Amino acid sequence: MTESKHTSWVRHLDAIGDELMRLSIACDVRLRDPGVVDRILKNDETVCGTKNSIGFRKLQSLIKATFSSVNKAVDRIGPAETKLITQAIIERLDRRSAIGGTGPRPGPQPGSD
Repeated sequence: MTESKHTSWVRHLDAIGDELMRLSIACDVRLRDPGVVDRILKNDETVCGTKNSIGFRKLQSLIKATFSSVNKAVDRIGPAETKLITQAIIERLDRRSAIGGTGPRPGPQPGSD
């Protein structure tokens, strides 16, 4: 976790990040890819690599709640502190996904056609 005097916000946003990661894995969705979050918010289940309607609805709800939580954090602890906390969480989740094999998918390999 990141060093911050706002430990309750760190724990809250960190828990959201963990759940976003779990749901994105369950739905086979790459949240960091361009346009993916917008497609989820527009109820486009085709963004999922696997059919999981329940997981998709939970992911969609959590994304909406995430925006709300981040906006509240900005209001309460300020944009700079919120940015530090969220960047640290994103970096931790990126490292975790790289270790777990859910990082960027490789493109076609030369000679594989």
